[in-house]
Amino acid sequence: MPRVLSFSVSRYFKMTAAGIEIPCALEHNGIRIRAEAKVDPGSQYCLFQREIGEDLGLDVLSGRAAKLNTLAGDFTAYGHTITLHTLDLKFEAYVLFHQAYEAPRNILGCIGWLNNTHFALTMDDEMIHLKSLR
Repeated sequence: MPRVLSFSVSRYFKMTAAGIEIPCALEHNGIRIRAEAKVDPGSQYCLFQREIGEDLGLDVLSGRAAKLNTLAGDFTAYGHTITLHTLDLKFEAYVLFHQAYEAPRNILGCIGWLNNTHFALTMDDEMIHLKSLR
């Protein structure tokens, strides 16, 4: 049986060498930091550069530690709850911040982003479609 989905936001996305990237912003205690993040439905968590967490005023290493295993190797990241803005959506999200400085990219993954949205891509016209679940 066909299912009809509706979305509140549709925007063109940017295809880069790293994949599909969209603008986002992270907010905590009145501080808002803009960033670009790679859309990665295969990633368990949202993961951001440590510098962004520190710019938000977070003590990054005081968050809940998570050991991540990737094709590029294993590392530790630290979880914090922030407000996440992607396109025209805004919601509270649990995200991780990389332990090391100068991580190569920010990632929008399942926990923190996809679990808060309905999400679709249409590759023929390079559009991302979103709807908040909160």
